[in-house]
Amino acid sequence: MDTIDKQILKLLSENANTTATEIGNTVNLSVPAVNKRISRMQKEGIIDFFTVVTNAKKLNKTVTAFVFIVMQYGDSVASLLEYAKKEPDVLECYSITGEYDYMLKICAKDIESLEEKILRIKNNKGVMKSHTMISLMEHKLMPTVLPDMDEEV
Repeated sequence: MDTIDKQILKLLSENANTTATEIGNTVNLSVPAVNKRISRMQKEGIIDFFTVVTNAKKLNKTVTAFVFIVMQYGDSVASLLEYAKKEPDVLECYSITGEYDYMLKICAKDIESLEEKILRIKNNKGVMKSHTMISLMEHKLMPTVLPDMDEEV
C-alpha cells in the first residue's frame, strides 16, 4: 500500500459514493487506475465492503447503550453470539478483557425498548451478569479504520 492507496481509502471513508473521476482528480490518476487500485484493495481484504451509515435520530433510534456481559462459558457463548448477529439493534459485539467477557453496543427507540432488549440478552443461557451504560451524546463516530499516512503498511 502506498500513499495514493491511503489517500483513496481516506476519500472513500469520508464518502463511499465518491466517484472514480473525483478520486482520480484528487490523487492525479486516471479513472481506470483508480478502479484498479480499489479492486486490488478489495481482493487483498483491505476494503471489506461498502456500506451506509444511517442517522439514528431520523430512524427514531435515539437511545444508544453499551451492555457489558459476564458469561458462564460453554455452549452458552454461541447462543449469545448468535443472538447478537441476528438482532439488528445490536450494532457491535466484542469479546473483551477485564471484569466482563463481552460488550454489545445497542440502539433502541426509547428506554422501554432498551429494557426489553437487555432482558432478552439476560435471558440467554449462560449470562451471569450484565452492566449497562447509556450514551448521553456521540461526539465522534469513525466506522472505518484508516492507515497512518506516514507509515508503510
